[in-house]
Order: sequence, then structure tokens, then C-alpha cells
Amino acid sequence: MRQIRNIIPILAMLLMYACIKPYNPLIDSKAENKYVVSGRITDTEGWQEVNVSLSSPIENPEYIPVQGCNVNILDDKGNTFHLDEEKPGSYRIWLGQDYLAPGTAYKVTVYTPENELIESSYDTLPQGTPLDSVYYFIEDVPTSDPSVYLRGLQFYVDLKAPDAMCRNYRWEVVETWEYHAARPVENYYDGELHEVIPPDYSNMICWNTILVKNVYTLSTKSLSQNIFIKYPLQFVDGHSSRLGILYSILVNQHALSENAFNYWEQVRISNTEQGGLYEKQPFAIKGNLTNVTSPEKEVLGYFYATSESSRRYFYKDIEGLEVDLSGNCNEDPPGRRGWKEFTKYDYPVYYYYNEQHRLRILGTECVDCREMGGSTTKPDFWPQ
Repeated sequence: MRQIRNIIPILAMLLMYACIKPYNPLIDSKAENKYVVSGRITDTEGWQEVNVSLSSPIENPEYIPVQGCNVNILDDKGNTFHLDEEKPGSYRIWLGQDYLAPGTAYKVTVYTPENELIESSYDTLPQGTPLDSVYYFIEDVPTSDPSVYLRGLQFYVDLKAPDAMCRNYRWEVVETWEYHAARPVENYYDGELHEVIPPDYSNMICWNTILVKNVYTLSTKSLSQNIFIKYPLQFVDGHSSRLGILYSILVNQHALSENAFNYWEQVRISNTEQGGLYEKQPFAIKGNLTNVTSPEKEVLGYFYATSESSRRYFYKDIEGLEVDLSGNCNEDPPGRRGWKEFTKYDYPVYYYYNEQHRLRILGTECVDCREMGGSTTKPDFWPQ
């Protein structure tokens, strides 16, 4: 039988964070099936999106989209913008720059399939500042074992804004990285031995994209200047496959109103204490949404307006950091019973002959990079 026990926990974790998903609060069984409305409107011309879902119990976490809603964004100038359902539970509209001026207040209304009206309070679009510098230092981070440290990249961001501009900010980081399977498909067994000529390289190169789950918030209200240097963002372990080929981060800076900042600051504090945005839902945190039809029914989530500034960065061949990619491929000698170790449920069984001409059985992840959670579809922004 193939020796795959060691990779199961790794694959499970990678698959858990393999793609970016809408915020899905996890709550206890007694509080399940509450509506969750999340979204924002930015000052950048383009798609504005609102997600509507139902909360799920913590013992059975899942994203439950709500289809068939009537979703609108309203501003304080009398404009109403109807959002179309682009995919289950995801509603969006393209807005031009003329409708996205700082100082304008916006709210969202949602008519559910039960014809209940959910609406947010108005949130005013602040005047933000462009994203300044994002950079890293190679640092050693302590682990639960006092004698063991992780060496990797600690990222930071600088904020430099005029004093008259917004004082409240939040950053989102989206990671994308290229990684490769260890080998092409050269041989496989499915009851018979097959040699692939030429070798199949089609599933050797993958890209993975995830939203970093940490919440990064900063207010400079108590500072003499609207400046903050070296605010810490995410840490990337040097032993991760993320840094092996080419690594990219998209950093989104959001200027926030006072109310929106207070909400995200509470989320940040809750996540720090409880373990992360996707591990435990901040149940006690009150958003700005109300069920107008049935006020006794609590609505989770938040809708806000934000001035957004984004920049993408690429990194490769980090000087001073030795990337360890061992463990990405499990290969083993055949068992005592040879091919009889395998049943049809194991097929296809991939194998190759090493430099000593010895047969080695390959885990599927060795020849198919998708097993590590990514996709063979190259992102549009990726360098040629």
C-alpha cells in the first residue's frame, strides 16, 4: 500500500486555504441560519460586490449562499444601484467613478427570498492616501518549542498620509505563488505497467492564491502625525513552498470611517484571542446590519465604504534565505508483495526508476501539483 499517511495532514491544510472565499462566520448550533451580509463599496471604478449567506454551526462549517435576493446599494444623493446575482449568493454591479466620490455615504438593502428587508446603516466614503512602501526583513520567529525558530520573511507596510486625511486603515494581503510537482508522469500501474512517452508534464506547474486570514488595522488618531513606519503584516516561513519559485503579494489598503474601523478592530482583537478569522466567528461583535422586517432576528456581517489603494509585488531567489522544499514529494520502495500491494482503489499508481535504477513508488502529489491545492491555470498578472 502506498505510504501516504504523512501527506494527508499537509494536503488537508492546503486544501482548506486553497482559494479565496467570502467571509463565513462559524457559530454554535443554537445560533445557526442567521443571515450574513458582507460587502463594501470602494472609490475605484469597477465591480462593487455584496455577499449574502447563512451562518453555519461550528461542528459543520460550510458556506451557505443565499440565492434570489434583491440587493441594492443606495447613496445619500438619491441614487439607487441594483446588483445582479453573478453566482450563488454573490451580487455585484459596475459603478463608474462619477458615483464614487469621497464624502458620499452609502448603505445596502437586501430583500431576502422570504421578503424580509435587511439594511445597513449609512457609511461615508473617506478620503484615503495611496499605499506607501511594502517591504520585508529576514527574521527568526519563535515557535512553541523555545529552542526552535522559523526563519522567513516578515513583511511590513509604511503609512504616510497628510494629517487632514483619513486616520483609520485596514490592510488585506492576497498571496499567489508558483510551485512545481517533483516529476512528470513517466510510468504508472493500473493492473498493467504503462510507460508514458513522451513524459506528461501537464500537471507539473501550478499557482495557488489565498487571502491571508489575519486582520491588520491601524489608527493614527492618537499620534501627532498621520504616519506610521514598519507596521507588521504577514510572516512567510522560509520552509514553505511559497518561496520556492516565484511569490507575489497583492496588498490592499483601505481607509475606513470611524465606525468601520471600530468593527474591524474588534474583529482583529477577537481573532488574536481566538485564533483567526476562519477559525472562530466573533459572535459578540455587532455589525451595522438590521432585519427591518423582523428586528428580533440578528444579522451578522458588515457593509462599509472605503478608499482603496492596491499594489502588487513579486519576489524570487531571496538572498540570505535558504528555501527548504523537502517533503513536497513522498516516494517509497515497493512493498514486499510488489504490485499486489495495490488494488483498483489505488490506481493509477505512479512510479519511476531512480539513478540507481531502483523502482520508487510516487505519491500523487509528486506528479500532480493540483494535489497541493492549486490550479494549473496561470493567473493573468503572472510574468511570462
